[in-house]
Amino acid sequence: MNVFPSTLRDMVAIQRNPGLPGIYDIEFRHLDRLQGYDFLECHLVLYPYSRQLSSGQITLMPYEEYVRDILAQQRSAYKTIGQVSKNLFGIFLGALLVAIFALLKPVELYSIESIVSIIGAYAIGKELWDDLENWLVNATASSKIRFQPRYYNYQLEKNTTISKYFNLARTSRYGQPMLLPHQMDFIQQSNSQTVRMLFKVAELPTGAEEQVHVLSIHIPPALAGEFEDKGYLFGVKWGLVRRRGIFLRSWEVFQSLHRNSLGSLDEKNQWQEGKAFFRDTFSLGRIKYYWKNSVLDGVTLLSRD
Repeated sequence: MNVFPSTLRDMVAIQRNPGLPGIYDIEFRHLDRLQGYDFLECHLVLYPYSRQLSSGQITLMPYEEYVRDILAQQRSAYKTIGQVSKNLFGIFLGALLVAIFALLKPVELYSIESIVSIIGAYAIGKELWDDLENWLVNATASSKIRFQPRYYNYQLEKNTTISKYFNLARTSRYGQPMLLPHQMDFIQQSNSQTVRMLFKVAELPTGAEEQVHVLSIHIPPALAGEFEDKGYLFGVKWGLVRRRGIFLRSWEVFQSLHRNSLGSLDEKNQWQEGKAFFRDTFSLGRIKYYWKNSVLDGVTLLSRD
């Protein structure tokens, strides 16, 4: 794995739009460096330091709109990902009850009572899964092998003819290709906003000089000066993922803009200026093994134009 400064340099850029006050464009660059990987994970978090600004006054376009449309049951470019684990756990409890009836009361296996009991076990299993899931996430949060929360709740709808026209319109609007992730999630808290994105590398443009628009940050023009003067935290998680059979190996790099300082937190949560935090992990489904980590010198994953 070539996680070297030259491989990571200037992959993510944040720049003020010169013609539109209060708008910051986020771009990915040098996507040809991703060849040889299967997936790209990119998580972005924005936290303004001015107390005059809250997350309700900041908009991350277009993902905030996509999620708002989904929650309002409007048509969107994305659809909700079904909770497969919950259904499987319900099926497991239902199947377990079938096995118990077959062993202890085979004559009553096809009775109305047993069928109702099996259906009830399936429904109860689905409800119990949420509590079991939260327990597994919390119980393993500080260990090297962890049960991960769901990173992504929404998946891009398959290409249709009309979506191709939307792609053309987006390119015309932003003056460059607009990249949409295969899966994503948007999280808004009182003072911060987070976008999680998963891309299939095979679907990314591959030109050596290719740069693509990912999202825009919209600040009210009247507060744009306050946003710049007080500063902000803009954090990036950049994950390069390879599939190995049923396992995924991820090389994750973390770096942030903290006011005018580029750097990262280390394992002890100490700010390391001019550096990036690196993590090497293996995953099987939602079970993740945190193998090793380190601090990288001379890395400029994130740039501000």
